[in-house]
Parts: sequence; structure tokens; C-alpha cells
Amino acid sequence: MIRILFFAKIKDEIGKDFFDIKAEPPMTVSEVRNSLISEFSDHENILKSGYALCAVNQQISNEDTAIQSGDEVAFFPPVTGG
Repeated sequence: MIRILFFAKIKDEIGKDFFDIKAEPPMTVSEVRNSLISEFSDHENILKSGYALCAVNQQISNEDTAIQSGDEVAFFPPVTGG
């Protein structure tokens, strides 16, 4: 299982703090992102790579970063406020 966290505008639009996916690791950030876009198709514009940044286990990651079972993957807008 991979835990997906949503922050700021992404969390507000999707209406969830987190979402768990069952997946056969290893996966990449790109594959997880595509899975989320399929699940939340009405919110594709805020999940796409041109908008949402991603961190894996609290480290900023790129689309090719490998994700293993038990990892935490966070999606957030380019600018978040306090």
C-alpha cells in the first residue's frame, strides 16, 4: 500500500487529506500520478505534472522516482502558504 497525501489547493479540491492505493511496486511518481488522475478525473488539472509538485518520503521527487510499498507520496501546489 502507498499512502498519498494532498496539501493546500489540491486537498481542498479533492476533498481528502490522503488516499491509499494498492499497487505492485516498484512504481514511479508518474505512474502514481496517472493512477490518481484516473481516480480523480475531475481534478486532472491540479494533479498533472505541470502543476502539482511531488515529494516521496518528504524528499522532492521527479517523475522517474521509484516508489515502494509503504512509501508516503505527497502532492502539493508549487507555492503553499502558512
